[in-house]
Formats: sequence, structure tokens, C-alpha cells
Amino acid sequence: MEGAGGDIFMGSSARFSSSNIWRNSTLEVFSKSSRDEDDEEALKWAALEKLPTYLRVRRGILTEKEGQTREIDINCLGLIERRNLLERLVKIAEEDNEQFLLKLKERIERTHTFRCCNIPQGLLNSLHLLPSRKQPLSILHDVSGIIKPRRMTLLLGPPSSGKTTLLLALAGKLDKDLKVSGRVTYNGHGMEEFVPQRSSAYISQYDLHIGEMTVRETLAFSARCQGVGPRYEMLKELSRREKAANIKPDPDIDIYMKILGLEVCADTIVGDELIRGISGGQKKRVTTAFGKQQAVISKEAFAAKNANKAGEAIELTSGEKSFTEKGNESRRSISSRVLSARVGDNAKRGMILPFQPLSITFDDIRYAVDMPQMFIEEVMELVELTPLREALVGLPGVNGLSTEQRKRLTIAVELVANPSIIFMDEPTSGLDARAAAIVMRTVRNTVDTGRTVVCTIHQPSIDIFDAFDELFLLKRGGEEIYVGPIGRHACHLIKYLEEIEGIPKIKDGYNPATWMLEVTSAAQEATLGVNFTDIYKNSELYRRNKALIKQLSSPPPGSQDLYFQTKYSQSFSVQCMACLWKQHWSYWRNPPYTAVRLLFTTVIAVLFGTIFWDLGSKRKSKQDLFNAMGSMYAAVLFIGVQNASSVQPVVAIERTVFYRERAAGMYSALPYAFGQVVIEIPYILFQTAIYGVIVYAMIGFDWTFMKFFWYIFYMFFTFLYFTFYGMMTVAVTPNHQIAAIVSSAFYAVWNLFSGFIVPRTRIPVWWRWYFWACPVSWTLYGLVASQFGDYHDRLDSGETVEEYIRTYFGFRHDFLGVVAIVHVGISVLFGFIFAFSIRTFNFQKR
Repeated sequence: MEGAGGDIFMGSSARFSSSNIWRNSTLEVFSKSSRDEDDEEALKWAALEKLPTYLRVRRGILTEKEGQTREIDINCLGLIERRNLLERLVKIAEEDNEQFLLKLKERIERTHTFRCCNIPQGLLNSLHLLPSRKQPLSILHDVSGIIKPRRMTLLLGPPSSGKTTLLLALAGKLDKDLKVSGRVTYNGHGMEEFVPQRSSAYISQYDLHIGEMTVRETLAFSARCQGVGPRYEMLKELSRREKAANIKPDPDIDIYMKILGLEVCADTIVGDELIRGISGGQKKRVTTAFGKQQAVISKEAFAAKNANKAGEAIELTSGEKSFTEKGNESRRSISSRVLSARVGDNAKRGMILPFQPLSITFDDIRYAVDMPQMFIEEVMELVELTPLREALVGLPGVNGLSTEQRKRLTIAVELVANPSIIFMDEPTSGLDARAAAIVMRTVRNTVDTGRTVVCTIHQPSIDIFDAFDELFLLKRGGEEIYVGPIGRHACHLIKYLEEIEGIPKIKDGYNPATWMLEVTSAAQEATLGVNFTDIYKNSELYRRNKALIKQLSSPPPGSQDLYFQTKYSQSFSVQCMACLWKQHWSYWRNPPYTAVRLLFTTVIAVLFGTIFWDLGSKRKSKQDLFNAMGSMYAAVLFIGVQNASSVQPVVAIERTVFYRERAAGMYSALPYAFGQVVIEIPYILFQTAIYGVIVYAMIGFDWTFMKFFWYIFYMFFTFLYFTFYGMMTVAVTPNHQIAAIVSSAFYAVWNLFSGFIVPRTRIPVWWRWYFWACPVSWTLYGLVASQFGDYHDRLDSGETVEEYIRTYFGFRHDFLGVVAIVHVGISVLFGFIFAFSIRTFNFQKR
């Protein structure tokens, strides 16, 4: 058995060895062949390099389709060879063009060809001594169109056709540096007459959210900032003050409030099938009342649910600002068409809004009913996020929501503002077919609530394309090709294009969007010898659109100018509290920053306490004072720099979300800065308490109230201004990596002028001014003077502790009040620079 087993083993080994030898020899053959080809190409390049410059720039090494290379004369390159070369360099124009240009740039920059010219030329250009070579680039050219209400409009075109620019122009978010001609109107009102962010929402393709907040908290924050008007407490306060001042309210306002009938149930839960709450009629009035304040109110009258409750449903249309007219008829019935859309078997899922959100202003009193909590629930149901309401948003690609869920959350954040028009830039970018279908289903649900949606999609599938009602087709250069209805299965669009001579018929089952882009490409234009823009502008469709634009570009007769008191939906104080609430949850759910900082402080406090054990009680020699001062100096720089460094990436991430939320009109820069600054105070106070108690007790400083108070006071403001300094450096730089480099340069200078390495009295006069400008020097001044500046114990040198501190370091105990004020001032200064920089600088890239 053993022999047989050995033979079998040896045989298998022999087979394995022969197989292995064959495999290795095969690999060696291919490897050798590849090396030979590389060596041959290298020899050809070497021979080419030996040629004179005149010949070298006219000859090259061309790679054939079979992979072989040959030397060719550039002037003799044939048409087929040129085409193959271009196809190899730029296979797909939309994707490879940028890479091709970068390769050209990299080759030129590798040899620093233009460096000697670029530096002086750039300097002269910055001084405006050379004429500018910048040429105007036309992004959009003579674009006209109509975005019809309650429709899904698709903005489509090849790359560089100006889709995103047009979307930003319609949303009123164009860069101020761009030169724009023409006019965009909302129901005949120009953008200079109102704030577009109060009526529309722009949803970027980038999903930026606070990862530490849940889905519902994210929507609640958006609702508090821009969502649903003042809270009901304001109305109660208004009523109380009117009663106290014996003021009679306007009768029209009183009637309107009583018609809504919400006074008796304002503080009652809405309820559902299981929880008893407000009545059915009250629920309908709540539905009527919620929504973002708008300045457009219709002329139509009230529609009654039953004979006892007039005005429970109000059907309003946009475009005019006037009071509601009832006439002699006290009640009107809802038509069967409107009723079937709201109740019964035909009820649609989500927020069925039969009117636009409203706000009524009489004299100086504003009234709006606020039901933000129910509205948030409606929005979550609409975008199908209810099952994820308590899920943390998380970081993209790391944890939390998936890409498709984050996209729906981005849509929901803008929906809680209850806009009339929604602009979406690439809502399906980065999604697979299934996720894109889910997102577009939620978009369709949004349109079914009565809103208008405009989308740009790069390459829509058949199902997604069929979901749209209108099409706005552009070509390169921002010119129109088709503006009109799509029709069922794109019948209107196909009919229009197939009527153009030379356009091939669409194949059965072919994607209309793909076919449309193919037959209207620049290459097709050149082949047919036509201009699709000219064809459109000579069509009857274009004439109808222009006539309708002219009709709708002017407000209806008798309508009043639109007016918004403020740019933002909420007051400054409400914005501040909302931002503070958001920052609270962001910090509370960010233990890698908050908890680790406290743990690090505790460890460092114990470490310093054991190293400098009981040195604070020793005051017999100068060295004892230096040891105690060293403990203060080490703590200030060690924990202070750690605070500044750890807060920088946190603020950098928060700033990216701030850019999106500010652009959406949720709040201004100052409330964000207020929330970011204030939220640090309790955490730093707790950090100071941990460090101060441990270190103060272990080092052995005197346990008197004033000395302990001053120690905690100075350490608190030291940690605070270091943290604010880290935030400030992020605000004035593009990212936290550059902020870390900038801040580290100042740490070295602060260390040098702190007064510990070189005391103030020993610093040269011409540099002594920076001692007073150095924050760390003020901290050491306060700590040393408060702990040792009032002692009259004699040192071994014969002078008292107070005299030595005053003569050698220049610290005086009676100067502590000024030092305390300076600490507060430094913290306020850094916080102010942070707020000012956040408000002024914008490092956001498109």
C-alpha cells in the first residue's frame, strides 16, 4: 500500500511538474514576445530622437490596429489612419475629451515649456498691464419657453448645451459674474419683484446632509428654517397682547380665523384611527392651512364640505395678489372632478394640494397656521422615506442611507419648503436602473400633488422618459431644437422630428430619448445640411410658444406687485435657534469628535497631574515656579492645539452642507455661524471642568475660591479661542488640509512669543509688540499671575514670589481684570472672523 501510494503520489507530482513547466514556458513565451515588442518600439523612438529637429517634428511612431508600430511621415498620414488615431484618442467624445486635453496639458507641463513665460505674464495680467485674452463664451443663445404648471418638464441635450445653466437661470441662482440678457418671469412677475427661493426649490445633483441626524430630524430642521411659517405660539402671543392693550382686531382677520376654526384645536394632536384627536372637519381645515407662506392669493371663493362648515377647502390659483371674493353666494360646491381627485377610490398617495400655499397680510398683521409635524410626515410618505424615519443619514459610501435613499432625502428636504416649482439637476446621476426608477416615482408623486417639476437627465431610459409631460431639447451652444409636449409614448416629439426631411424613422422598441439625441446631433446636422434650431424657429410650434410667452409675460390687469418682507422664510432669531438645534444633534451623535475629545482631555489631565505632582504647592526656589509654570504652558499648547486641529475637519464637512442649505434659502450665514460657535461652549465648559478639577488637585495649587475660579476661567477661554481659531482657519481657506498648514505656522510663532521661552522683559523692544498680540502670552499671564502673583513668600534668592513674577516675567496680579477682558475679546474676535469669513468667502465648486 505504501509503495502504491508512493507511486501514485510521484506520478501526480510528475504530472504537476510537467504541467507547471508547460504553463511557465507558455508564460515565458508571451512575456518574451511582449518584451521584444517593447524593445523594438524603444529602438524606433531612439532612432527618431537622433534625427534633426526639423525632421523629428515631422515624423512619428504610429500604432496599428494589430498592435504593431511603424515610423511614418506626418504629412503622408492618410484619412483612414487619421480617423483611427482620433478614435483611439477619443473613443467617446463626452467622456474622453477631457482626458485627452489633460494628457496634452501634462505633456507640456512635464518639460516646463511655458513656465518662464507664464510667470511674468501672469504677474502683468494681475496688474492689468496686458490686454485680456479671455473670450466671451455663449452658454445659452436666444432660449425661450414655458414651464407649464403641474407638469413634469424634461430639460435634455448633449453635454455643453447649457442644461444646468438654464436650470440655474430659471431658479434665480446664476452666478452674478455671468452676463445675462433676457427675462424670466413667474406668472408675469420678474425675478427682481420677489424672492425666487420663496416660490421654487433647486435640487442639486449632490446629496449633502448632516450624517449625524436622522431622516426625520433632517426634514424637521428644513421645515423649521424654510418650511411652514411662524408657529402657533406667535398667534397666541398676538391675541394676548391685543387683549391686554384693548385692541380690536381687523374684522376680516377675525372672520378668516373663525372660518378656519382652528382656535379650539390648535394644541390638540391630530390623531388617527387609533388615537383620538381633532375631528374630520378640523383635519380638513388643517390640510387647508398648512404650507409655506406665499404672496399670491386667488380670487376664487370658498368651497364647503357641509352646510355648517363654510370655507373648509379653498381652491386657489396662482398669479394674482388680491383678497378672496365670495359675492352673494355664501357656499359653493366642489366639482365632481376636483372631489374625485381628493377623496374616494381615486385619491392619490401623498400630499394632494388643490391650491398653492398661501399667506394673507392685512395692514401689519400676518397670520398663518402651522402644522409642521404633520407636514413632515406627509413629505416622508410622499418620497417613501417613512420606514427610514429614524435611520441616521450617515456618510456617503461609508454608512447610513444608500445613494438612492440620500437622493430621495435631498428631494424631501426641499419639499418641506412647499415650493410651487422644483428644479432638479440630474436626479438619477450615480444610480442604477432600479434606484433611478424609485427616485423618478417619487418625483412623479410630487407632480401629482399639483407642483411643477423641471429635470435635467443625461440619458433617460424609456420608462423614465415616458413619465415626462413636456420636453425642452437643446443642442450644443445652448440653442433650442424642440420645446413642447412629448405625448404618449413620445408621439408628438416623434411626429415633429420625422417630418424633417432626412430624419430616419424610429425603430420599434427603440428609446425615443436616445433616438432623438442621435438624429439631432451636430454630425447629423452636417450630414443633412440643415440647422435644427432654424427649423424649430420657423415652425408653428415656435410661433404658438412665443405668442403664449408674450401673453403670460405680463401680470393680469388689476393685480398688485408681489412683496416679501424678508429674503428668508423665518426671522433671524428662528434661524439661529434652528441652526443651534441642528448643531446640537450633529455634535451629540458625533462621538468620534465630542467623546474622543473628552476622553483625550481626561487622559492628558491624569498624565500631567502625575508628571507635575504637587509642584504647585512648592514656592521655595525659582525652579519651583518654572516647574509650575511649565505645567500651565504644556497644557495650554497641548490641549489647545488638539482642540483647534480636531475641530477643523468637522467644520469643513459642515460647511459643505451649509453651502447647499444657504443656496436653498433655508437660512443666512450668520445663524449658521451662531449655531456653530455656541454649540462648542457647553462641550468646552465640560472639557475645562474635567481638566481643571483633575490637574488643579493633583498639581497642588491652593484651594481658594478666587484662585480656582481664575484657573477655570482662563483655561475655559483658552480652549475656547483655540477651538474658534481652528474654525476660523477653515472659514478662510478652501479645505481643512490647507487650514491645518496655515494654523500650524502660527502655533510656532505663538510658542516663541508666549513668554515662557523668552520672558517679555527679555524680548527685544522691536518685537515686544507681538507679545501683546499673542493669545498664548495672555493665557500664561493670567494663569501665573492668578496663582503666584499675590504670594509674598521669600525665595532662596531673597526676593518674594510676587516681586520675582513682576520683575522677571512682567506679570502683575492687579492686572487680572484686563487679562480676563482680553481673553473674552480674543474669543469673540476669532468667532467674529469665522462668521464674517463664512458669510463672505465661498469656496464651493460646481
